[in-house]
Amino acid sequence: MNEYANSRVKLKKANKSDAEELLKLQRTVFMPIYQKYEDHETSPVNQTMDRFIKRFDIGDYYKIMYDESLAGSVFVYQEKPGVMKFHIINILEEFQNKGIAQKIMKMLEGIYPQADIWKLETIESEKRNCYLYEKMGYVKTPEKQVVNGKLTLITYIKVKKN
Repeated sequence: MNEYANSRVKLKKANKSDAEELLKLQRTVFMPIYQKYEDHETSPVNQTMDRFIKRFDIGDYYKIMYDESLAGSVFVYQEKPGVMKFHIINILEEFQNKGIAQKIMKMLEGIYPQADIWKLETIESEKRNCYLYEKMGYVKTPEKQVVNGKLTLITYIKVKKN
């Protein structure tokens, strides 16, 4: 099955033929963050098409649909056995604050029941994102990566309850 639904939100499995559309979406979503933090080295805005397409070989990319409109995308992959990683979640500004991220995270946690641990990274100073992940049961780890003087990435994990 390549489509997963929860009320108005659907996940549609993407493939390499969707790469151009999804890279454009990623650049649109991350442009304000790129401008704010001036991350010229690691920003998704500067990702090449070649590097972007390689994601399809290591994990699963999904289009996030909201009432049949493309609202965003999400990329997940198995970091190691039992550990899944939300590598990138993109939601267009006009679809934010509708609970979409929560729904898709719950859906993906259900799609990959083999995951004992979920992991993600976010920007430490983006408190809205941190609040969302903590609300979803993710716990901040001591792991930090200073990208530049304005940008520090932190890691969250969520351990499956048996």
